[in-house]
Amino acid sequence: MKKLLIGLLLISFMVSAKTIVEKEEIGRYKIEVTTYVSKKGSVFVLETVFDTKLGKVVERKRFYHTDYEKKKK
Repeated sequence: MKKLLIGLLLISFMVSAKTIVEKEEIGRYKIEVTTYVSKKGSVFVLETVFDTKLGKVVERKRFYHTDYEKKKK
């Protein structure tokens, strides 16, 4: 009886561990924000969204530094 109970517990743990792996991905996209100064002296903010699974750029935006704060509010 004791071996049967232990066997059932092991099977239940193995089944539950498999369902955890099948859940959706978390953290597939990465957002990177950088700043740069143009040759004329203007400061810009670059916002880039990467797809980490495919290794490609999904979206890229450029804002003037004073407009960036307005866009995020």
